[in-house]
Amino acid sequence: MSMESTPGGEVSPLGDFVSALVWVAIGAAITIGAWNMDRLEHLHINQYEIPGLVPGLLGFAVFMLGVALAVRAVLQGALQSRPAGFSVAGQGRILLALVAMVGYSVVLVGHGVPFWLATFVFVSGFILFFDRERQTGLGRSTAKRVMLAAVCGAVTSAVVTFAFQDIFYVRLP
Repeated sequence: MSMESTPGGEVSPLGDFVSALVWVAIGAAITIGAWNMDRLEHLHINQYEIPGLVPGLLGFAVFMLGVALAVRAVLQGALQSRPAGFSVAGQGRILLALVAMVGYSVVLVGHGVPFWLATFVFVSGFILFFDRERQTGLGRSTAKRVMLAAVCGAVTSAVVTFAFQDIFYVRLP
């Protein structure tokens, strides 16, 4: 993911560096969260089957790839000077998506809203907001867009809740 490109279309080293910092933070958060997950010792779960193992490995991989991207960006001159084409205003949708994700995980899930309901609300709202231009361009009415978002939110909520609770034995809030 590169957040910025130059007017000619090539990727800016500064854009890569900013993206790298985001990926490093996300990877670190995933790794730390996975490390702190319940290991289910009371169920005598094999250490290679603990719920946080795969997310932890994936989080660490994201972290390391972010570090590699940051190193490459620095070697390409990301910290030399600010390129003329760099614009923070162009990153508004990314910032809004991050705020929505933090709101979902901290506000909805973190404060007593059942996981399945929080996931339904988040996925449905995310689709309604971020996919509205494409859906409108396809000629779909507002009612059809709301119905599609609600169905996607319900299916996602049901599948994710089932997978975590009944397959991976993760206690959901």
